[in-house]
Amino acid sequence: MKKYLYLFFVALFATMSLTLTSCGDDDDEPNDPTTGKMELTIDGKKHVFTNTMSNVSGNEYSCLVYNNDNQLNFSIYGWNDVEKGTALTDENFTLTWSTDNAIIGMPTSNTAVKVTAKDSKNVTISFNNAKFEDMRGYESFTVDGAITLPLK
Repeated sequence: MKKYLYLFFVALFATMSLTLTSCGDDDDEPNDPTTGKMELTIDGKKHVFTNTMSNVSGNEYSCLVYNNDNQLNFSIYGWNDVEKGTALTDENFTLTWSTDNAIIGMPTSNTAVKVTAKDSKNVTISFNNAKFEDMRGYESFTVDGAITLPLK
């Protein structure tokens, strides 16, 4: 079952990449400084993201942040129950890190990732050296810092 779920997420991510790049408006929105900083430390290296695409669909929130070299895709499930202080765990959160290839990771600790702020425009997620592993346990990455993501 895990094998099929992993393959499903890989196919979903590949499809989303094609869908998101084929939007009619090719003008990339620059980072809006009023939404907060768009940077995180991943595997010990600071990454600054300049563009975002976010969506709330039913009870799921997703946001893609990217720059010329890298992208992160945040997926929060059970969005309607998420509030300030909510822990993001393998039950309600996945983070896909993509450089040359994509790693769909889930947090390995229930205390390393949490929502530190949420309002009608933004959500802030903090990472405390959070380790993310793929479903097979072969690939991983570590995230540290906080990021403020738009809700629209």
